[in-house]
Formats: sequence, C-alpha cells, structure tokens
Amino acid sequence: MRPAAARLISFSQRGLNHLFDKLSAEGAKLCVETMKMIEDGTAEYTPQNSEEATHTSMISKELGFIDWTKPAVEIERLIRGLNPWPSAYTHLNGKTFKVWSAKVIDGSDDYEPGCIYHIGKNDMYVQTGKGALSLVEVQLQGKKRMDTGSFLRGCHVEEGSFFTL
Repeated sequence: MRPAAARLISFSQRGLNHLFDKLSAEGAKLCVETMKMIEDGTAEYTPQNSEEATHTSMISKELGFIDWTKPAVEIERLIRGLNPWPSAYTHLNGKTFKVWSAKVIDGSDDYEPGCIYHIGKNDMYVQTGKGALSLVEVQLQGKKRMDTGSFLRGCHVEEGSFFTL
C-alpha cells in the first residue's frame, strides 16, 4: 500500500508562497502516513532511477532579470517561480523594478519587447517577444510592494517608455 503521495497540488496563479503552504500541510500528513506504514511493515520501497534523475544549479539573484524578448508565457512563469526569492526584476528609469505578479494577455506585435504600450487607471501592459503581460503587482526600488493601480497613482509612467532589456 502506498501513502497518498499522489495528491496533486496545483502551482496555480498564487505563486510559490501558496504552494509552500500547501506542500507543508500535505508533507506533514504524508510523513505521519509513511511512518505508520514503516511501523506496520507495509511500506513499499522504490529505488530512485538514476537515469531519470537530474541536477540543477543554485538559484541566484541574476536569474530573476527579465528578458523582455522572451514569450509572455515564459516571463509570467519566471515571475511566479521566483516569488518571493529572488524575485523577477527589470529596470525603469535607472531604478530596479520588481514584478511580483503578472497575467499573460493578447498583445499585438506593433511594439518592441519591453515597451510599456498601455497605461490605464489600474493596469500597465508590456510587450514581450511573443504576446504581452499585464503587470498586477510591482515594486519600484525604495518603495513598498503594491498593486499596479496604487503604483500608477504614485508614480508617473509614460506610455511608450521601456523597461531595460
């Protein structure tokens, strides 16, 4: 009998903190189930397949630099995957600009990657190499993390300006 290791946990749009919380709770349950099975002698042991095992490098702050020439889907996954650390970032007017959350949207190819082509009351759209992103939660260097609408009420950004590539 196998423990409930196959419980599926979706990464979703909520990000790494949410996933961490869910995995912590599920991991605790799984530890209790597994220890009971070891104690009862019903645990099944499966050796790791070394041919399928992979190795990855350490995550560094530099990994978070956003390359706007990449597809929107890929950049959104980078943003989600590096939240809370080291975070995804770019530069706006010479200052570090962190992007904590973004949504992939349909964009035209009329703009260059990194171009902020739409500023609304509560939204900011950025062209990528394929598609576009709507920035949801951001943080300018020296400021607190906030939703895009709050950021735009306190910081003037011109349509047509660029994030540094």
